[in-house]
Amino acid sequence: MAIFVVIGAGVLTALVHLAVRGFDVSTVDLLRILLLHQFVVTHGIIAAIGFVTNVLTPERTARQLGWPGGPFQIKYGFSQLGLGVMGALCIVLQGQFWAAMLITMYIYGASGLWTHTLEVRRKHRETGRWDRIEISNMVLDVVYHVVLTVMSLQIPGVWEVGR
Repeated sequence: MAIFVVIGAGVLTALVHLAVRGFDVSTVDLLRILLLHQFVVTHGIIAAIGFVTNVLTPERTARQLGWPGGPFQIKYGFSQLGLGVMGALCIVLQGQFWAAMLITMYIYGASGLWTHTLEVRRKHRETGRWDRIEISNMVLDVVYHVVLTVMSLQIPGVWEVGR
């Protein structure tokens, strides 16, 4: 699954960041760096891919997915780009902005859960089999968001109200 490569890119750049700092960081700083790189790198890559595939090459993308294309792809591509821009803004805007980033990711993730669920049901109706790839995408989406949320709960200022 390509998503593992994209998530891994965020982890790898975080490790480079930590190496440059000499790995001499507190647990909170370690989590902050790991989470920041998920926002910037992982979601930056997802944004770039989503923008290119849905805005610049929408017909080819629709054909590859076996879905009908249409203007919704342009809107979807720009929403992915917006998530990537928010991720990049996490470099300078921290604290509660990171909570806003996570909430936006939850909503984006919910859209994925929704569409993967519809695909699982459609494919099961057509073939009588459960699509392991679609189900795996759903599980990964939930696990990924839970991990990011647990990390964010350890970082002071992210979920504090009234700051």
